[in-house]
Amino acid sequence: MFSQTARGIYFGCAMFSLALFATLIGVHTAISAAGIKALTPRSAAIVRVLLFPEIIATALLWIAMWYFWFSFDRSHFLKKAGWFLLLFFSAPLGPVLYYFFSFRRYQLQADASPSPGTQ
Repeated sequence: MFSQTARGIYFGCAMFSLALFATLIGVHTAISAAGIKALTPRSAAIVRVLLFPEIIATALLWIAMWYFWFSFDRSHFLKKAGWFLLLFFSAPLGPVLYYFFSFRRYQLQADASPSPGTQ
């Protein structure tokens, strides 16, 4: 959960989740600016190809942050309740916010504390 590889994967997933949010907003903005009701089949296929890795990364980050929330997060219960609501109800941005404000803080604290048996 906290290896260098996992950290890199979670960071990449967070970036893809932000890209998913930006892609969705961009597509909706483009549709409304063009004055059309839906994308053409060719455009829809391109958007689906762009969205696929972003959706997979968002799902992976969402699962990882839930696992961290259940297993490792020792925050005050009110803080955990707030993160629960954010994780549960705001799927694309909730896990990204939790990753940057809770998970990475935990990582930094774990890196700063000396490991047992070393001085």
